[in-house]
Amino acid sequence: MSEGLVPLLSLVTLLIVAVLAILSKERTKDRMRDPNAPISTLAKDGKFGGVAFLVPLDEQIARHRPMPVRRDDPQELPLLDARGMILR
Repeated sequence: MSEGLVPLLSLVTLLIVAVLAILSKERTKDRMRDPNAPISTLAKDGKFGGVAFLVPLDEQIARHRPMPVRRDDPQELPLLDARGMILR
């Protein structure tokens, strides 16, 4: 009786993994068809062009930092650190 238990458990495990993979694939396809689904940062049409994990943090922040307003007096401009936070 115990000789057939290990192969049975391995086949049941394989079946469960295959069913979960198929369900995950269908959910992914449904999400790809949904125009309201948020775009991944790893997607080619995402914020960073598919290389979010390769761009250094300073460059990611610099890409999304608003440009300072040009004024006549440079003393009025806030001094920003690398994260875009105002230094006091």
